[in-house]
Parts: sequence; C-alpha cells; structure tokens
Amino acid sequence: MEKHPEKHTPFFVVLEALQESDGCALCQLEAQAVHQYLDTLLYENVTNAGVRRKLVRSRGFCHRHACEVLAFSKGLGTGLIYQDQLRVFLRFLGGIDRRPEGLFPASAPGRWGRHAECPACRIQEESRRRYVRVLARSLGEAEMTKAFEDSAGLCVPHFLLVWQAARGVKLRQRIREAQQAKMSGLLKELEEFCRKQDYRFKDEPFGAEANSWIRAVRMMVGWEATGLV
Repeated sequence: MEKHPEKHTPFFVVLEALQESDGCALCQLEAQAVHQYLDTLLYENVTNAGVRRKLVRSRGFCHRHACEVLAFSKGLGTGLIYQDQLRVFLRFLGGIDRRPEGLFPASAPGRWGRHAECPACRIQEESRRRYVRVLARSLGEAEMTKAFEDSAGLCVPHFLLVWQAARGVKLRQRIREAQQAKMSGLLKELEEFCRKQDYRFKDEPFGAEANSWIRAVRMMVGWEATGLV
C-alpha cells in the first residue's frame, strides 16, 4: 500500500491555491513567492549591507524581475539597489578598453562579465520545486485529488513537471485524465468565444467564455510572471 505524505503547511498551501485560483495554482504560488520576496526586500531589507552585496554580485535582477520591482513603485528601495548597479557598471566601463575581445559573445550581446543568478529567479525556482513535489506526492490524498479535479487545471509546463514527478501508473493516469477534462472544457469555451465573433451571432451575449482566449494562453505557457516558456 502506498504511503501518503504527512500533511504539513506546504500541503495546505497547495490545497488552498487549487481551491481558490481561477488559473494554474502553481503559477499563482510562484508569483506569490517572488512578490513576497521583493516586497520584503524593498520595504525591510534594502538597507542590509549583506543583501546589497549579493545584489551587486547578481547585477541586480533579470529583466522580468526588474520590471516587477518597478511595479512596486518603491522609489527609495529601488533607487538604493540600482545606484549600486550604476556604480558597478561605471567601474566596469573604466577598464573596458583593457578587456578581451571575447567579452561580449555574439550569443549574448550586451552581457557584461560573469555574475550570480538573479535572486528572484532563485526564489522562484525553489518555490517551483517545492510545490511541484508537494502536489505530485499528495495527489493520492482524497482531499488534494478533489481540489485538483475541481480546479482550473495546471498550465502545460507545470502539468508536465507534476506528471513527471508523480509516482505510479494509476496516479499519472488520474492526473492526465483530470488535465484532459480541464483542457477540453477550455477548448469548448474558446470555440464558443470564436463562434460569437462571427457577425451572424454578434447579438448573442458572452458568458464564461468571454476571457477564454486569455485563459488559453496562460494554460499553454503559464502566467507571465513565471517565465516558464
């Protein structure tokens, strides 16, 4: 008999996300993890010298997460972080004439120097591994199974990660069937949305299918904040 994992906080975090999200619950959890990290950084940790040194080593954030930083509209915290970045690049410019010709490889134009991983990407990847593992191991639990089957389904990238992490033919089959049902339902909504775009049916009001085109994109590639694809 298969041993079910002991229920702990991450179990209930995933369960609640499945029950409340109107899209991929794992995308939501990743986005929340990054948002919480950036919120704490900008409001509490930005004056911490050790934190700032790590951000210097990572050259700040990747493009996607730097844009998310701007969305907080926290001028002082952002300014403190990026004055460090400007100073580092100015020092880099001071010696650029003495650097080897291979500094800017054709495969990555504009890349300067070697640097550590974007810290927000690291937080996101840790969140991804944690919650994929929790969901894959907990889908044998009746409570989690029902929540998954009643949810909007997972985006394709997260579904593949969960399916690969799941153990046992029966469990994988159950996951696949639940995902198929969600995607088939979404396809019908999308077909209905497209049908109503025809001038012959323009007087028919839109229902739940009105935003199916948005949900279809997110189903296939994940939320924009996750950068999965």
